[in-house]
Amino acid sequence: MARESPLTVEESLGKIANITWGDYFTGKSMGILYYDEPTKAYKVRWQLLWKHNEPHKPAGMQQLMERAIAAHGADLAAAWGPGKEVKFIFGTEDFPITWPDQKLRVPSFQMCASPESPDVPVPDFTWEKYNQAQYTNTSWWEVKRLLTHKAKMVPWRLRERELFMRGDAGVGYRKTLMPLMHEVQVNRSDIALFGVKVNFHTTGFYVTDMKHFSLLDNWCHRRYLVHTSGFSYSASLKYKLACGAVVVSFESKFREFYYPGLKPGVHYISVPEVEREELLKTVAPQLKKELSEMEQKYSDEPPPMAIAAREFATTQLSDAALSCYFYRTLLAYGRLYLAEKGSDVPVEVELPAMGRRRRLAAALRRGRALLLGDRA
Repeated sequence: MARESPLTVEESLGKIANITWGDYFTGKSMGILYYDEPTKAYKVRWQLLWKHNEPHKPAGMQQLMERAIAAHGADLAAAWGPGKEVKFIFGTEDFPITWPDQKLRVPSFQMCASPESPDVPVPDFTWEKYNQAQYTNTSWWEVKRLLTHKAKMVPWRLRERELFMRGDAGVGYRKTLMPLMHEVQVNRSDIALFGVKVNFHTTGFYVTDMKHFSLLDNWCHRRYLVHTSGFSYSASLKYKLACGAVVVSFESKFREFYYPGLKPGVHYISVPEVEREELLKTVAPQLKKELSEMEQKYSDEPPPMAIAAREFATTQLSDAALSCYFYRTLLAYGRLYLAEKGSDVPVEVELPAMGRRRRLAAALRRGRALLLGDRA
């Protein structure tokens, strides 16, 4: 898209800033990266473009991005040189907002990606604040600590043998899946259909129905956790992985930034989003076969898939990993932004491997930022 764009970078940013859905201007802010001479590193300042639908969303995303830039500002200076100014736009809607036919020079950063959009997925607000979790501290860093501890404390042999899910039944693929699952658990055909019990209940829009609400750490009492899309993506996948359960994921085209690191059959069971009839005819028998084999082989100890899921959540979804992801996202974005014209943009942006010394230096800078209170 950038190579074919007739627009300048500033014209592209202007078009992104003014994208609407009907009469509604999607929530957006601009990050402005600038070179700080005293520290010889890049820093960031923010500009609100259009009001976000909830104030904690941009605040959470900016907090993450600020830590990443604090850790890697000197690396950006080494890559770009001093004196540059690089602007990017991020949004807090549930969907990507740009499309290839807009011929933009740069994409926007959004909370999820889809194959049809050039938008780049970046970590959303739930890593810092996720009100629907209902804890006194809902940051991923604290919740992950709780979930991984609970995952180790609850033995596999005592976990409930059931397909478990909580969420809003009125959005996305859940409108197909959840009524069916409710039906089979009420008429008690669930074990015949899936080989294990089904425990599905809606919690309403933004957890307005508390009757069947379950705290995230209670999910870790189950062997099989089901994941589906919400309006677009659903932020709940990381919590299910951290529980060390077998995750059954109905694949959606909307994906968070870390999804490419997950492998079907290794970290989770991949299931297609199909209509009710196909679900009963094809998906249910295949899922029953897989779960029955797991039940036979792993009655006392967790299967390798559950262990791999928990290890991914604990080792790959760390603060340092998210900072590194955003830093390398900015490196790639810079190749588009700093090109004089569209034809100068490379066909593919190749990023250099981060050597051990550079990783260590970045970790030390981040440690210094923590000591100075930036992480508070």
